[in-house]
Amino acid sequence: MTVLDRFKVLRGKLWFRRKWISLLLIPAALIALWLAVPFSIWNSLPFVLCCVVCTACGFIIRSRAVGILTAAKKVDSMEGVTSALPSSFPKTGIYARMRYPLYTGDFLIWFGFILYIGVDWFAVGATLLYIFCYLIILSKEEEVMLLKYGDEYRQWCERVPALIPNRNGGEHRAGRFSFGGILRYESRNFAGMVLLFLLFGAIKYRMIHLTWGISGTSLLIAGFVLIIFLFGSWMRQRARRKRKKGN
Repeated sequence: MTVLDRFKVLRGKLWFRRKWISLLLIPAALIALWLAVPFSIWNSLPFVLCCVVCTACGFIIRSRAVGILTAAKKVDSMEGVTSALPSSFPKTGIYARMRYPLYTGDFLIWFGFILYIGVDWFAVGATLLYIFCYLIILSKEEEVMLLKYGDEYRQWCERVPALIPNRNGGEHRAGRFSFGGILRYESRNFAGMVLLFLLFGAIKYRMIHLTWGISGTSLLIAGFVLIIFLFGSWMRQRARRKRKKGN
């Protein structure tokens, strides 16, 4: 097998497992905290706010994209489309400004988490490796889109940037949007990330002060967010059962 063939195989494997690659940052962060003590600025309010804002911006971008995609799936199901991809690629809302908002949102979400760990070499190494993997995945994503939509998508690529939003959305800014889709698919992801922040905040505190220092407020927030996580999981399972019955 040639080097190019091996790269294509690797790219395909990464693309099929793209939903799970980000989760590898969790055990990597645990190892980083086991090997090194977080730098002193980790517990300052501006630093924590910077991490939270970065992650929140990622969820805002993702939510805007998910609302459009779930609405498009509803339309396609009513029109009898059974393809894994929609009958036409999304052009409305945030997709009028950037082609891959889900990837941009994922990066911002996990970049905020990476910074929050507070270990300098982990922040640099994990960020670079994350970008490298997702650029490979993105190349496969574009190949799939071009095979599906052809020259129409190639022309769209010339007008709309991939990952950095364009100020001008043209005439495609308005379109169908599903807030229910956001609740089904993003509430669990959001709750899970909040739980991760709380968990690693306690672990970092333990690493520095040799005590957990878990407050009642943190436990209350964790309990409330856990309920949201379970509710989101229930909504997602309910949507899957409906799709199976529809098929």
